[in-house]
This record gives sequence, structure tokens and C-alpha cells, in this order.
Amino acid sequence: MTGPSLALDPHVAELRRAFDRAFGEPPAAAAPETEDLLAIRIAGDPYALKVRELTGLVPSRKIVPLPSGRPTLLGIAGIRGRLVSVHGLAALLGYGASAAPAPWLALCGQPEPVALAFEQLEGFLRVKRSDLYAAEPADAARRHVSEIVRVGELSRRVVDTRSTLAALDAVAGASGSTKEQ
Repeated sequence: MTGPSLALDPHVAELRRAFDRAFGEPPAAAAPETEDLLAIRIAGDPYALKVRELTGLVPSRKIVPLPSGRPTLLGIAGIRGRLVSVHGLAALLGYGASAAPAPWLALCGQPEPVALAFEQLEGFLRVKRSDLYAAEPADAARRHVSEIVRVGELSRRVVDTRSTLAALDAVAGASGSTKEQ
């Protein structure tokens, strides 16, 4: 052989050695399982939402108030061509109803999504699942918080959206909408 094919031989030999070395070394440790979170603030306190529990995140829309005895219900909003009930996340967590409009809506639940309104979106976090730990009784004093994540010097309560949806369903069932028979 002559010309360019001779120049490739050392390169091919190096690729072969690298391939063989890869099988001679122990397998690399699997990447740690991670959890994607949205860093948010409720009444100035740091919280997080699990991205996998959400079906969307949208800037707040016009919320049409509804007459209701439920302090968490802010009203309904048109989102993605559907009417979605909007609940104040601060009220769901036990802070009480907020008079200030919440600029963010986290959508969760299927097939009928619910919007959880909150005040401040701080960003996206990817943490190791091992960095999430069960909430201490003092931290769990806030309703719908079962885990804590520590990011740097800051601990964030992780909102359990499934728990919030279950509570909303229970209240809706208890409020007793009965059909005429």
C-alpha cells in the first residue's frame, strides 16, 4: 500500500488499542440518579417542585374569580385551550390566602390539570436523588411537604404535588356536588 492508507494505520491501531482497553477496565460506575426540580419561593420561603410531577409551567393568565368557600381556589384560567382551576400554593401550604397576584402557574394532574399559583420562580435545579431526604417533623409542619433538599447552604422544602391534588380532590368530594336523579 502507498499514500494515504499508510498514514491511517497508526490511527487505526490506536483505535483498536483503545477498544481493547475499554474491555479490560472495570465498568464505570453508573451515573447517580438525579431529580429535576424547579426552585421557587412561597411567601419568601425556599421551596421546590419536582419537574416529573408537573405537566407544564406557564406565566399567570387572567384568572376569573369564582364564588367558593374554598380559600385555596383563586378561580379559573384558560390554558392550552382548556379551563383550568387555579389554586394558591401559599394557601395550600398553610400560609393563608395571598392578595398579591401570583405570576406563575405550575400545571399538574391528569386528565384534568390543576394550576398551582406561586409568586417567584428562581430557576431549575438538578440534584442527586440521594440529596433528597425525608422532612423532619418541624419541616413537615407545612402541609404537603414530605422531603427536603439541600442545595449549597440553602435547604428547600419539596412540595408533594400528588398530596396537594389528593387534598383538593378530597375537598371537592366533601363539598358535595350532587346530581339530580
